[in-house]
Amino acid sequence: MAVRRQLQRFFEEPQVRGTIVVERPLTSEPPPAPPPTSEVPRCYELRPEDFAVFQCRGCWAVLGDSLHLCALEEQRLGLLVCLRVTSNVLCEEALMVGLEGALMGCAYNTLLCQSCGSVVGFVLYSAFRDLAHLRGFFCFFKNSIFCYLLKSKMIIEASKVKFPAVTLKDQMEKLKENLVMAHMRIELLMKKVEQLKQNNVAENRAVHPMQLH
Repeated sequence: MAVRRQLQRFFEEPQVRGTIVVERPLTSEPPPAPPPTSEVPRCYELRPEDFAVFQCRGCWAVLGDSLHLCALEEQRLGLLVCLRVTSNVLCEEALMVGLEGALMGCAYNTLLCQSCGSVVGFVLYSAFRDLAHLRGFFCFFKNSIFCYLLKSKMIIEASKVKFPAVTLKDQMEKLKENLVMAHMRIELLMKKVEQLKQNNVAENRAVHPMQLH
């Protein structure tokens, strides 16, 4: 009986730090805010040299940009994955757990627009294998943001933009080249330093010849 009472007290008064909320699939229904650009293509393919700013669909606050895209588009969830975001993005401390849909069984923190409070995405805390590569990154709902293209000065819904494939292969190759060049320069500098030391020793011997006893 004593054990039963202790178990009952344990479940009635859980000692859990923080907040864990179980909810239905995370969705976003931003308020209607049509872009001011009158002529907008049905589908725009963003080129690698283009630069786009991501803005909140509800209040136009700047949330991020295309320079910090770090993964391929998640077509199933309609996501843009960024490595960094602006201070206008608020990450809730409460840990949410999905019950249905693509995020079923996943734990995540909701991303909000700090200016208007709209839900703009999430940060995965834990996920299954098919979404594990998104953990720790800022995932924006394409339906929740607009893209402002600096080159053409055009505003278009992110859901109508086809973003270029983001891969780390080119960046890794570039990094390898830079590391090799840096290593070669360091070796060259070490050889020059050694040569200078030898020249210095030779000059000292010439100026101060050793005295024979």
